Amino acid sequence: MRPPILPTLAVLSWSVCAWAGGGVQGTVALDTVKPPAVAAGYKPQTVKPIQPENATPAIVWLEKEGMVYPKTRAGEVVRIQQSGYQFRPAISAVQTGASADFPNQDDEFHNVFSYSKPRRFDLGRFRKNELSPRITFDKPGLVKVYCEIHQHMRCRILVLDTPWFAVTDSLGRFKITLIPPGEYTMKAMLPSEKTVQTRLTIIEGKTSQVQLAR
Repeated sequence: MRPPILPTLAVLSWSVCAWAGGGVQGTVALDTVKPPAVAAGYKPQTVKPIQPENATPAIVWLEKEGMVYPKTRAGEVVRIQQSGYQFRPAISAVQTGASADFPNQDDEFHNVFSYSKPRRFDLGRFRKNELSPRITFDKPGLVKVYCEIHQHMRCRILVLDTPWFAVTDSLGRFKITLIPPGEYTMKAMLPSEKTVQTRLTIIEGKTSQVQLAR
C-alpha cells in the first residue's frame, strides 16, 4: 500500500525551511592595495604592453567557534587567468577542498608558483592554450601566487574552512545567504591584507545589514 502523500510533503516542506537560514549584506570600507614588490630597476620585456591590474576588492566571511562547517563549496574550481600580464582576478576566495586553474591567455610564457605555507606549488613554464595543472587547496590560509618570469604579477587566494564568504565588488558591497542562525564573527580581508571584524547574529529568514570599516 502506497504511503500517504500529504505527510511526505509536510516533511519536505519542514526540511527546506530548516535549511533556509538567514543572510547578511552590506559594505566594506576598502583601503589601498600595496604596490607589487619588484627588484630595483625591474623592466619587464613583453611582446605587448602590460595592462593595469583589476580593482582589488575585499573578501568577507563568517566564522563560528567550534563549528563543523558543511563542505558545500569544496568542489568549486576557480579560473585565474593570466591576461594582459596580470592575474585576473587578482584576489579569490575558496573553501578548503576547492581547486584553481591558471590558464595562460597571453602570447608569452608564464610560470605560476607559490611559496605560501598553506599551499606550495610550481606549475613550471607554459604557453597560451597549454593546459594548466589544477591545484587543490587542502589547508586554510592566504596563498600568494606569482609569475617567475614577470615579477609584477601577483594573485592572492584566501582559503577558508567556512563556506559562508563573498568577494565584494569594486565599491565594497557584498551579500552572503543561506547561513544557519546563530552567533558569528564576521571578518573582512582588505586590499592591503589588513583584517577587520565584528560580531554578528544571524536570524532565520532575515538579512542583516553590516558596514565594516577600518
